[in-house]
This record gives sequence, C-alpha cells and structure tokens, in this order.
Amino acid sequence: MSAQRVGFLLPHFRTGGAERVVLHWIEALDRCRWQPVLLLGRVEGDLLAHLPRDVAVIAIGGGRALLRPLRIARALAAQRIDVAYSATSAMNLALLAAPTKVPRIVSEHTQPDAFRREAKWPLLRQAGTRLLTRRAAAVAVPTAAIGEAVRGAPVVVVRNPVLREAPPPLGDKPRHGSRVVAAGRLVPAKGFDTMLEAAALLKARGVTYTLTIYGEGPLRDALVAQVARLGLGDHVTLPGTTDSLSAELAAAGLVVSSSRREGFGNVLIEAMAVGTPVLATRAGGPETFIDHARNGFLVAADDPAALADAIGGLLADADQRLAVREPARETAAHYTVTASVAEFEALLLTRVT
Repeated sequence: MSAQRVGFLLPHFRTGGAERVVLHWIEALDRCRWQPVLLLGRVEGDLLAHLPRDVAVIAIGGGRALLRPLRIARALAAQRIDVAYSATSAMNLALLAAPTKVPRIVSEHTQPDAFRREAKWPLLRQAGTRLLTRRAAAVAVPTAAIGEAVRGAPVVVVRNPVLREAPPPLGDKPRHGSRVVAAGRLVPAKGFDTMLEAAALLKARGVTYTLTIYGEGPLRDALVAQVARLGLGDHVTLPGTTDSLSAELAAAGLVVSSSRREGFGNVLIEAMAVGTPVLATRAGGPETFIDHARNGFLVAADDPAALADAIGGLLADADQRLAVREPARETAAHYTVTASVAEFEALLLTRVT
C-alpha cells in the first residue's frame, strides 16, 4: 500500500505555535504510511528552512479571500491529497468551503469565541464557522477545554508536540536568578504591553531584574516605543527570534507568559522541561496544565500590578520558585513529539480508512 498524502494548509510558515506543531508532525510522520505536503497561502517564513527535503511546498496564492476555497480545491486535486489538515481560523473556513470530497481535519488552537471577539466581522465569522464546521471530518484541539466550545463535528484531543524527546533529569539551578524571559509573537493577544507595565512597576519598587522578550510581530515598534516611554532601556530587551530558545529558557530564573488569550503555551512546557519555573496568566490554556504553586504559578490576565507582585515575589523567594521544578518536569514529559504524532496518526487513520 502506497503512503497516503497528507496536505497541511497554513497561511505562511513563520514561527508560531500552530506552525511549530505542523513542523514537528511533518518531521515525525511515518513515511511508510504518510507523505506530507505543505500548502501555504504565501510561501514565506523562517520555518521553511527546517522542512525535511522530501516535503513539497505548494503555493495556494493570496488575493481575494472568496477565491481561496476554489484554489484550495484545485491544489488538493493536483497534489492527489488523501486527507487535509488546516490551522488558523481563516484557513479553516477556506478549507471547509472548498468544493472537494477530500476528508478535512481542521484545528482550533485557542478558544474559538475569544478569538472571534478580536477578529474582523466576528458575527460573520461565527455564522460561517457554525455553518461549515459540519463539513469537517474532525476538529483537532490541544486541550479538552478548547474542544468544549466546538460544535458541529467530532472533536479529537491531540496533545501539542513540544519536546523532541523526554526531558532529562534536572541538574542544579542557581538559587538566585534575576533574569526573566518571555517569548511569543508580538501581537495583542500575548499581552506584552501588560508585561512592560509590570516591568515598570518592578523598576519603581527597586527590584533587581532583567527582562528579555524573544519574538517578532506587528507590535514590535509599539513595544520598543513603550520601553523607551517607561524608561526601561536598562532592564528590557527585545532581540527578536532566536535559534537557541531552549538554552535561553534554561538560563533564566523565571519564564513568564502574560497572554490575554492563550490556547496552550508551548514555551511554558519547554521551560518546564529544562527546569526553569514558569509564571503564566490565566488566559485559557496555561491553567489546563499548570497547578498553581505545585508545578508552576498562575496570575490574573491583563493586570500589571498582579503580574508585578507575582514576579517580584518569586524572584525574592528562591525556595518557593524552585520547589515546582520536578513536578513541572513530570508535566512537560507528557508533551513529546512521539506521543503527539502517535495521536495524530491515529486520527488520520480514522479519516482515510
């Protein structure tokens, strides 16, 4: 039996949570059973350099959104796709609207209602999603909490493939660490403006710390301007993306997620795996795997004062901060590529056989 051709549809292949999930699956899929094909709205993104050489990259094309479903249908036929998977709200809708008989698996990586409140034409998106979701063979979600909001198609939980291998035993970590690290797309949902307001409060209180925010995105100029306005140039840096994020997380005293909306939180799992304590806002995803004060710490979202209090308290109390390391490592061990790809392949098998 020849390998089934799996089409992965994304707007682009720039660094992001959904894109990294797809990259890990593409790398790990059993080639005796599955041949991945990457179909992009725009063939661009730094993750393209990491694709295996046997993966074809196909341009769906930009232009008018109303024509995208037809272009997708043509691409699926031309590439002889046996089953298609898509990520992001716009690509999900386009795939589901495409005139094709190819089984379609769409994914939700964040709470659908929370995303639509921030998107353009929220009522139209909501109506379109409800109408088209019934065409999906399945909806893949990283957590049961996200799946509870999905209607119209079978929901399957497939854990995120964060770690390439199980985390090693923890080594010693300095008891006094003043370096705070954050990472993510520089977009409103990540709440980095809130983090900078919290950083200003910490500076005013005389707390010793540095904050490094890794990532790129449309809010870079606004965040750089906010750093200057708050007088944080000696405390905060935004160096862009890094190819050594795991090492940067391991070197931190605390990793912080300040999101307003977060479907899961891959960077938190990466930090937990290397033994760095994490603090996250209750933004939807982190609280599904962080048990406050046991394997990490949680704080209210969109609250600079609460975030500053939590960061300052953890930096000052090494015993409290470091006590969560081993339970955090045990949590992170559940999110390996091997475990995730096994669940994803099981989902594919049910949709093409």
